[in-house]
Amino acid sequence: MKRNRSIPASWMCCFFVAWLVFAYAPRAFGSPSYYTDLASFDAASQTSLVEDFELVSPKNTPLPTLTTNGITFVGLAGIPFPNVYVASPGFTNFGVPITTSSVLTANGAEDFRVELQLSSPSTAVGFDTYLNGYGPATIEVHGSGGLLGTFSLSHDPTTVGFFGATANEPIYKMRWTTIGGQTVNTGIDNIRLGNVVPAPGGLVLVSIGAGVVGWLRRRRMV
Repeated sequence: MKRNRSIPASWMCCFFVAWLVFAYAPRAFGSPSYYTDLASFDAASQTSLVEDFELVSPKNTPLPTLTTNGITFVGLAGIPFPNVYVASPGFTNFGVPITTSSVLTANGAEDFRVELQLSSPSTAVGFDTYLNGYGPATIEVHGSGGLLGTFSLSHDPTTVGFFGATANEPIYKMRWTTIGGQTVNTGIDNIRLGNVVPAPGGLVLVSIGAGVVGWLRRRRMV
């Protein structure tokens, strides 16, 4: 006579809770998710300010590469050669009326790569953004296996904007590309690095599931 081997109720509960967590997990765990305001980015990640370019030297000098605080910036375009360029406060050739902090930019059309320190992998990267009126910035997000996604960033060029990205794997590098930089500069500032934080909803579901499993076990022992 064959026995009816049914799946224990505790296992079924675990499967159900796991499905709930997967189904209702926020897009912060996607690869990648994008943010255009600091408040939303902060709600999805835990980061710290790593580089504000204020202490970088030399300033106002074209450089093929710049490494500071574990981040390497590589010029991919420019006149007469690919370069990056840290502009000191007080410039009036950005979209904003006048810059009030140091900004990473380049000579000519801005096109540069941001390479992150691999010994401290980050799944969340954000920075302030400066645009001009010639079009959006194209931002590429790369992981270890290559391109994860591309975002087209637009905002009022007379104000300082924000861009952030989170992924479910370490972000290795990003690329910033704009047009019209030879006329009006674009750039980035105040780079924040860190990691995605667990969503409260997911943690609640896991806690509920654990509680139900414990209750079922106690019930079977009675």
